[in-house]
Amino acid sequence: MSPSTPPRTPTVAIARILRGLGLVQGDDFRVTGDYRNGERIGTFVLALSRHADETIAAHADEIERLADEGPFAFRVSVRYPSGDRPMTGVANYGSRVREEPPAPAEPTAPEPAPEPEAVQPEPESAPELPPAGSVASKFLEGARERAWGRQRARALGWSTAQADLMAAAAAIQLQYRQDGVLRYFPQPGYAGHPVAEGRLTPLVNAGLLVISEPFGPGYKRVSVTADGREALHLWRVYRPTPAMKGPRMDREALHPLLGGELATSQNAAADEQSRHRLAHREAMYAAMDELHAWEARDERLWNVWARVQDITHRLGRSRPIGWIPTDEEIETHRIDPGLVAELRAEAGRPTPKPQLPTTPALPPRELPPLTVAPDDVEQLDLFAAAS
Repeated sequence: MSPSTPPRTPTVAIARILRGLGLVQGDDFRVTGDYRNGERIGTFVLALSRHADETIAAHADEIERLADEGPFAFRVSVRYPSGDRPMTGVANYGSRVREEPPAPAEPTAPEPAPEPEAVQPEPESAPELPPAGSVASKFLEGARERAWGRQRARALGWSTAQADLMAAAAAIQLQYRQDGVLRYFPQPGYAGHPVAEGRLTPLVNAGLLVISEPFGPGYKRVSVTADGREALHLWRVYRPTPAMKGPRMDREALHPLLGGELATSQNAAADEQSRHRLAHREAMYAAMDELHAWEARDERLWNVWARVQDITHRLGRSRPIGWIPTDEEIETHRIDPGLVAELRAEAGRPTPKPQLPTTPALPPRELPPLTVAPDDVEQLDLFAAAS
């Protein structure tokens, strides 16, 4: 599309204007949509650098004029929540706010320069955040919430078939027969049709679906968990690109919902196992240090006994328990007094050889049962009217 061609979408229109000011899309700014309850309410620009905020604030009127000349009008808001640094908002919806920059401080007379001293470089301070409760703070909080929601939606990794299966379970349209057949009932009172059970297993293992209480003679219902209800909401609001999967790939394992109930329980179990392994490792290291100290002491005392007995090769020989050299042997072989004290201490109370601890097996932690999401009122009314 050439620059003279009229833009077809508001995203292309505002991105073309900002690029004309020298800003780099993806580095300085990003154009995205704002959604409420799954509906897109408008398009806005998310400034990614201070240079972008300053450029937009300096050309606010020009950006609005260029946008008005095209098919899509935009409003530019400029705020100064933390001093002279501007915070901008460019959107095709909502109201426009224009604040004046704070007046610069009056210059004061320069003081005489002090003697030069070695000055340590100050660490770079973190960027100032807007005051809590301000419009800028709410805007930043909303942007972070949307970014986190998009990340959680992309991490689901669903195919279109898996998303349809989740929607059917949320609408109480999946039932599990006692003979192991999963059936889909699009309308109450009508005969359903079987569904490949392999698609159900990954969603159950990921903590998104559960096979719950009986639902009529010979059937159990397939219900969504609290994680499953939230995951389905994220899928519908942020609309990530579905994973390209065939019937066999739909049976592959899925990740639990990021920040969900199952993921939190699994992380807690992993932390407990990590603490258990760390405690055992510390106990093993302490026991090995004790064993090495015992072996070194035994080697020193055996050398004294071997020298007195004129033994040159150990060959599995051990020092007799309770052996102490006589005064004559001490004088003849010039035995160190410290070694003599060790031999007498060992004769009075022999130190048993330390044993390394065995590795205890940590029993698998049973995760708490998942919370089943309550049925929607509209769905209950629908089934009550059909019964």
